[in-house]
This record gives sequence, structure tokens and C-alpha cells, in this order.
Amino acid sequence: MLARRLSERQLRVKRTVFLFLFLSQVISAQTILLSEDFETQTFPSGWSQNTNASDGGWILGTNTELESQYWSIAPNGNFIATNDDACDCDKSMDYLILPPLDLSSSTMVVLEFNNYFDGGSLLGGTEVATIEYSLDNGVNWSILEEIEGTNDESWNSQIIDLSSLSGNGNVLLAFHYFDDNNWLFGWAIDDVLVFELEGLDLAISSVEVPPIINAPINLPITGIVTNNGLDEINSFDISWNIGGINYSTTFSGLSIPSLGIYSFSHPDELEVTESGSFQLSLTISNVNGMPNDLNDSNNYWVQNIQAVEYGQLLDDGFNRDYIYYHPGTAPEKCPLIFVFHGYTGTAQGIMEYSKFNQLADEFGFAVCYPQGIEDSFGNTFFNVGYEFQNGETIDDISFVQNLNDHLQTKYSVSDQNVFSTGFSNGADFCYMLACQSSNQFKGVAPVAGMILQEIMDDCNPENEVSIFEIHGTEDDVTYFDGDPDNIDNWGAYPSISNTINFWTNLFGLNIIENEDLSDISPNDGSTVSSEKYSSDESCSAVWLYTVEGGGHDWPGAFGNMDISASREIWNFFDQLCNVSVNIQTPSQDADRKLLKVIDILGREIKKTKNTILLYIYSDRTIERKIIIE
Repeated sequence: MLARRLSERQLRVKRTVFLFLFLSQVISAQTILLSEDFETQTFPSGWSQNTNASDGGWILGTNTELESQYWSIAPNGNFIATNDDACDCDKSMDYLILPPLDLSSSTMVVLEFNNYFDGGSLLGGTEVATIEYSLDNGVNWSILEEIEGTNDESWNSQIIDLSSLSGNGNVLLAFHYFDDNNWLFGWAIDDVLVFELEGLDLAISSVEVPPIINAPINLPITGIVTNNGLDEINSFDISWNIGGINYSTTFSGLSIPSLGIYSFSHPDELEVTESGSFQLSLTISNVNGMPNDLNDSNNYWVQNIQAVEYGQLLDDGFNRDYIYYHPGTAPEKCPLIFVFHGYTGTAQGIMEYSKFNQLADEFGFAVCYPQGIEDSFGNTFFNVGYEFQNGETIDDISFVQNLNDHLQTKYSVSDQNVFSTGFSNGADFCYMLACQSSNQFKGVAPVAGMILQEIMDDCNPENEVSIFEIHGTEDDVTYFDGDPDNIDNWGAYPSISNTINFWTNLFGLNIIENEDLSDISPNDGSTVSSEKYSSDESCSAVWLYTVEGGGHDWPGAFGNMDISASREIWNFFDQLCNVSVNIQTPSQDADRKLLKVIDILGREIKKTKNTILLYIYSDRTIERKIIIE
């Protein structure tokens, strides 16, 4: 229930992907000296690392495999990262070293890569990320450039000028992460490219559009382009597209030198009127009046955006905040899930790490994240009657009931298929809702939660409410074996086993399934087993997922990685009686035509199998596809 820091990231799709390990050839009129995208999930040939860290230093994987509770990473396929938050170990010497480069005959050479780096501070320390070089086989290292942290919830493109190293025949480059001898966060690297500057090449380096926006809004489309070639850039066109509608403008009278940047602001703003997910595509073209520049692949940027409503409801004299998300794919009268944060937590935080919005897009339900009010200690909470909060009078049951009524009136959501889930204090509140608001909630799914004994003693719901608990056996906040003597001053509460027995006995349910789930992430230190209870005479169900060796975690976000708690929760709600959802499929523009297919190095090719391709359409949208043989 107590958190050090909560910082989760949202989705941005990859801008560029480079598939080949170590190239020394001319492609699209540019000399590529090295290219690595880490998609093979094996440590690349010729690369090396130095580390003092007990976790192995730089590790390959996806964002769900490499992120941790207080340092999350936006999705970017497979990449490589060093995570100090996960191990709190010695990360002062984490060097990720590229294969040796021969720059003896090179002049204008650059290093380009994508990175995810906050530059965060904690406990008096500040993490540092540098690009360093060695000319004596790694005996001595010198700093070439320090990377500035962004903390913008996004991957960012970096370009480093290597011209000062030209003329040297054995150059080592390294990404060096330094944790300042403190418990800090980490650095992730992807899509590394070393190439010689040639000719005309303008690239989109960043787009300053947040991955989560508050609807309704008129959103400026701004960003940065970089001259990746030798020729000066005098003009270019840039267009953005959403939903098949294209907005284009021309920037002229420019003088962007080689490796120079230009900050653009498109005159047409993006108008978003309601919540939902959509894809924004940007394209640069007509650079210096030419139909093509040297590298077509960096002329495109694709970003997924979620629009949510940050709402307020006046309740019992308080302006209560909430976040609401209603995907465009949701049918009329779709299910509604309330998601409650833990003690000291936020609606924003649990929205980000639970990733229920993405599941809502996939399955067609709506989600609401209520914000708890502050208690007398200044900490956000939902009032379940903890012993140390016995003076609190806020009625959160009434608030949530009123919020549900408000959403039922404002949106097309089902009044029969309303559910709740939550973490820690929010999970405890779910049990309270099951007892005291059974006329509104069909099912609840507490994660790392408990039911206070006094709530259980008075629990007499009007309707049966299905229960799904996910709990770690090593939870050091909400004990798996309970706290019947109130040692921790939260209030007395029974063990998880006794809690499950209470609900199964109350509804007359019998166990129908007991199994061990697949240990798909053997390095997370835990496994999951399931117990499922049901009855032929009832639509109700009680499930328990026991995370053996698991802590006070939300599986799939932090802690156990064998399951996604959020996906399992939706699966539980979805299998209950009369909850089936038929999501709407957006129609495609009949006039939309495929213009060309290029590979990730910008070459126009046929539909080759087993490689990543960019499909460019007449409405300026771009799709990434892999045709598997």
C-alpha cells in the first residue's frame, strides 16, 4: 500500500527498426557502418559489456520483461536495457559496447539510436547516461556526449556526431549508465545505427504529442526534424493524418545545416472531442523540391494516442476526480469496469500500469478510474474503515454509486454489467462494494486485497457478487495468512483462504478446477496456481489465483510476469453470465489505395516474407507488417 514512486509509461510504436547486425555496404546511397535493432532477442554478435551489477547489467527483452514497479518503459518491440530500480545494485559501470568501428577513411559519421531515459533523481542521487569512446581497446574511456533525460513517457531519437573520431581505425563506442551509487531507474536502447552523412536526408526526430490526452482538446502537432545528410535543407512539406483525413503544409526559406535541427509547428491542430484510441501518422516529403531523399524510412512517424476524460463530480460537498475511458470500438450498453488505486496512489498511476485502456480497445468495454481523497495524514485513499483511520468520515461507497449513476446517464454503458477491481487499498474497497453495493456491481476482482473482519461480519449482500482474488504468498503488506489480531493497525482481517471460504460458503459454490499455470517467466521468482469455484444453480463464480513467492504486486506490471492480472480480470468478468461483447470494427476508406511498400532502410520492394515492411497508403497512413513464412 505504500509506494516509493509510481511512474508508468504509455504506448508509442516504433518509428524505425533496423534488422541487420553489422553492415558495411551502401544502401539507399548511404554508407551504413553498423545497424542493430535487438529483435533477435540474443546478445548481438560483436557487441560486449562491462558491469559490476549483480543482475547481469544490460539485458535483452520487451518492455514487460525489462521494466519494474517504479521504472516502466513504453513498448518498443525488443530492445536492450539496464534497470537499476529492479535490482538496486551497483550500476556505476554498466557499459554496453558496440563492435569496433574502422573510421580511418570516414569523415562525416554519426551515431543514431532510440533511447528511453528519464535522467531521474532519488535519495540524493541522479542517474547519468553518456556516450563514450575508447581508442585503446577499452582500457580508457572518454565522454563524447551526455544524454539529457526527458521523462516524457516516450522513446526519443538521438544523433551523435562522430566526426571527431574520424581517421581512427579501431574505435570502440559505448553506452554508459551510471547510477550515482544510489537506487535509481535505468536506460533502454534500441535501433542503433552508425552511418556516413551523404546527400539529401531529412528525418523526423521527435513529435511532441503526448501519448495520453484529455478530451475534448485542440492539440498542436509539433516536433523536430533533423538534417541527416550533407546538403543544406531549404524547404520541405510535412503532413499529418488521422482517420484518413490528411493535413499538409510547406516550410520554406530555411537553412538547416548538416546535423542541424528545425522545430516545426503544423498550422492545423488535431481536434479531439471524446475519449478513444487512434493512430496519428506524420510524413515529410518534397525535401528541397525533390520527390525523394536518400532515406525514405525516417520520413514517417506513427504514434498511438489515447484520449481520456479527466472529469469531476460534486459529491457530498467535495469535487471528486475521476478518469474515464470509452473506446470507439465499444458497442452500445457496453460493460463498465471501475479500477481503484492503492493507498497513497492515483487514478493516473493505476490507469498507466494496469493498462486497462488497451484491453478496453481490444474487448469493447469502458473503464473508470476514481481518485481517492486525502486522509488526515495527507495520503489518498478509499475509506474502508482502517483502524488508524477511524476518524475519517468520507463515504466512498456513496461516491462510487453516484459516479456510476452519472456515467450511466452520460454514456451508453450497461447498468447490468458493472464491475470493479483495484490494488491494495483499492482491492480492500472492492470487497466492501461486494458487501454493500451488490445491487450495482456484478463482480469484483481484488489484487493484493483483504476484507476487514468487521466488514465480513456484517456482509449480507442483496445479490450474489462474483469474486476473483489475486494474491502473493509473500505479500508483506496484506498478509496471505491475514492479521486476525490487528498487529499492523489496519484492522483485523482473515487469511485469504478463509476469505475465499466465506464467499464460496455464502453462495453455495464448489471447486470445479485447481491447476498450476505455466511458469512462462522463470526469472520472476514466483509461480501461479488457480482455484475456481462455481455452481449449477448460480451464475456466480469465485476464483483465487495464488502467486507462490509473489509479493505486494500487480502481476504483469510488476512482480510476477507469468500472467497479466488485468487480462485475467477481464477474462473472469467476461465469462460470467450475460457479459458477451461484440466490439465494433472501424470501416476502411473504400478509396484508400496502397502506394508502395518499403523496407526499414527505405528501399521500395515487393512483399518479402520474414522481414519488417512499411505499407504506405494514399491517405498517408502507414502500417508495419511482418509476413511470416
